[in-house]
Amino acid sequence: MSIVVLLAAGESKRATGLKQLYKVKGEYLINIQIEQLLSYGYEVVVVLGYAAKKIASCIKEDVKIIENPNYHEGMFSSVKRAFELLDAKRLIFCHIDRPLAKKELFEQLIKSESPIATASYKEKNAPPIMIQSSMREALLTSKATRLDQWIESTKKGVRIVSDDARLLHNANTDEELRRYFD
Repeated sequence: MSIVVLLAAGESKRATGLKQLYKVKGEYLINIQIEQLLSYGYEVVVVLGYAAKKIASCIKEDVKIIENPNYHEGMFSSVKRAFELLDAKRLIFCHIDRPLAKKELFEQLIKSESPIATASYKEKNAPPIMIQSSMREALLTSKATRLDQWIESTKKGVRIVSDDARLLHNANTDEELRRYFD
């Protein structure tokens, strides 16, 4: 079974509340994202950092939660934390503040034989991102501070082209959360 890691450790500094606990039709965004990934048939792991206990207490589903004590260092620290603690052939990373891709795109990422495969819309990379375990050591020892920079530096990534413009939607503010999730 493939593991999808939902990155949800950030502070939500540009929104008035925690993005993870943004209400969409009466349900927390984190639960909606988890339920959708579970419906695809994947094992789901959530990486939390800022307000981890508060957010964890709101998660309805029985999923593994990883705490990232270094969340303030950025999202790449959460990717590293997942690789430190999970043993899987591949991990697929999604972001809490982006609409999830269709299951077919996840399947294409899984089928990729490349060590790294990134979703792409109109030549712009976006999550989900698949990283195989063969890249574990290079990832964990990298001095890069951003995932996109690390992927570029490896020269081992491929793009999985999608026609879904929603891949590029990044909800960092209250207005964007309403636009993309309500």
